[in-house]
Amino acid sequence: MNKSDFFRRLAMLLGIATLSVAFTQQAVAQDADADAAEYDAIEEVVSTGTRGQPRSVTESMVPIDVISGAEFTEQGGTNLSDLIRNVVPSYSVNVQPISDAATVVRPANLRGMAPDQTLVMINGKRRHRAAVIYWLGNGVADGAQGPDISVIPAIALKQVEVLRDGASAQYGSDAIAGVMNFILKDARDGASVDVSYGEYYEGDGAVKTIAANIGLPVGDDGFLNLSVEYGESDETDRSLQRDDAAALIAAGNTFVANPAQIWGSPIVDDDFKLMVNFGMVTGGGME
Repeated sequence: MNKSDFFRRLAMLLGIATLSVAFTQQAVAQDADADAAEYDAIEEVVSTGTRGQPRSVTESMVPIDVISGAEFTEQGGTNLSDLIRNVVPSYSVNVQPISDAATVVRPANLRGMAPDQTLVMINGKRRHRAAVIYWLGNGVADGAQGPDISVIPAIALKQVEVLRDGASAQYGSDAIAGVMNFILKDARDGASVDVSYGEYYEGDGAVKTIAANIGLPVGDDGFLNLSVEYGESDETDRSLQRDDAAALIAAGNTFVANPAQIWGSPIVDDDFKLMVNFGMVTGGGME
């Protein structure tokens, strides 16, 4: 092989290698462009404060939480007020040991405002207020008259929508703190039963609950959804003896209870709840 043939073959080999490298770079660039386009399609990923799953309507003018009914039935509690407190950060309610009727109809606050400043709706319709005017509840609730949501069985809920902002311009003065809309189940078939039992570590406050839900068809497109819940709970006692009662006992008075004043959850017997959701299409497209 002479020198001219050698250099000619070497040039051909170098040309093929250069062409191969060019094709490889172009393929890598195309793959990178495809990956970039795929990543560009994902607008935003939020992990802080989402509790592991997206549930807030971020494109709304105000924050709205949409909570499925399963998030209530899968909790350990039974009272709906407590169940909402566990999943809605701006909603607060506590036990009222000695508060007259507020012990049963407990005052709840949304965004730190009075109970009657939160509009409560069921299926988009206003829920009536309870007969209790709070006075021994807490400072925020003094003189307020809010609705009682503890009478709604958790098993009856399809979802709950919580608007955590003032909406009085749209709904009226009872929506200053926000709006809570309880959507009931509307299934035409199926049934479920929940049985729960629990108590505190101290061995008191036993809670027993049984709940059931069933959906029934009505006509071609109507439904009748029934939910029922029955429960009982024992009292708890987390109080210490009062100083004045201890002084009476030290003076020889043996008729003073120990403790003289109980702070804890009250006894609840025969707590029966019933919720019925019915709907059907009538003439003229009305439901």
